[in-house]
Amino acid sequence: MFPVTALSAPLSPADTPLLPCLNPATVTGLDMEDFLYLAAGASFRTVELSIQQVIAYGPAKTAALLTELGLSVAAASGIVPAGPVLPAPLLITTDAYVATLADLPERLAAFQTIGCRVATVLLNPRTGGDPHAAIATAVGRLRVLADAAADHGVRLAVEAVGVRAGLDACLEGPHEVASTLPHLAELLARLGRDDVGVCVDSFHWAATGADPAHLTELAPLPIGHVQVADIPARLPPSRWTDAMRLFPSEGAMDWAPFVQALEAAGYRGPLSVELFNPELRLLPEDEIAKRAYTAARTVAGIL
Repeated sequence: MFPVTALSAPLSPADTPLLPCLNPATVTGLDMEDFLYLAAGASFRTVELSIQQVIAYGPAKTAALLTELGLSVAAASGIVPAGPVLPAPLLITTDAYVATLADLPERLAAFQTIGCRVATVLLNPRTGGDPHAAIATAVGRLRVLADAAADHGVRLAVEAVGVRAGLDACLEGPHEVASTLPHLAELLARLGRDDVGVCVDSFHWAATGADPAHLTELAPLPIGHVQVADIPARLPPSRWTDAMRLFPSEGAMDWAPFVQALEAAGYRGPLSVELFNPELRLLPEDEIAKRAYTAARTVAGIL
C-alpha cells in the first residue's frame, strides 16, 4: 500500500477548472486500492476507474476509500465490459452485447454508489461489415445504454479512436464508422439527445489532424471527459500507436490550441493522463504518478 504524502500543493477547482486526473492504464498492474493510494499520494484529487474493479472490490467499500483519500471519480470505463478490467468496444458481437445487458443494472448502481457521473464508451473506428449497418447498430446500442444510465444519473461520453496503427483486431476493418471527432459528432447527432457527450482524447485528436475546430464545433454535443497524452516527434501520424503515448508536455504536441479549444467549447472538467507506453510503465509507480500529475498540471496551466 502506498503512503499518502502530498508531493506539492494539490490543485482545487478554485485554482483551475482543468484538474489533473489519473487513468489506471498509466500504471497498469496495480490493484485498485493501491492505485487509489498512489494517486492520492501524488496529489491527484480525481481519477478514472474500471467499474469492473469497483464491483470486485465492493462499491460501498470503494466509496468509503475515495472519501478517506479525498478522491472523486471523473469517469469510469466498463459500462460495456471485457473481462475483469478492460472495456469492450461498442460494436462487439450481438450475443456478447446482449450478455452484457444482464449485468448492466449492477454496473450502473456501482457508478451511482461511487458518485461517478460519466461512463466512457469506446467506439469502433472501423468495421469489416456494412458501415451503414454498423452505424445504425452503434446508435441503437447507445440509445439503450443512455436510457439505462440516465436512470442512475450517469451520462455517456463516447470516444473516437483516431490512431490507425497497432489497434486490436476488433477495432479494425476496411470500412469507416467514426474515427474523427466530426464523424463521431454526426453519429451522435442521430441520437437526438443532450445527455450523451464526447470523450476527447488528445492523442487521437492529434492523430486525425490536431484541428481545434474539431473541438469547438462539437456543440451542441457536450464534452463529457478529456484524456491526455503527448505525441512522438519525427514520425507521421499514420505510424503512431497507443504504445507511443508520452507524458503530456514531454512530447511534440503544441498544447495551447488544444487547451484553448477546450475552453472555447465550454469544457471545465479534468484532464486525465492515459498512457499505454510499455517503456514508461517500467518506471517506479510513484515516479509515474508524480510525472503524470506534473504533466497534467503543466497542460492545465497553459491558459
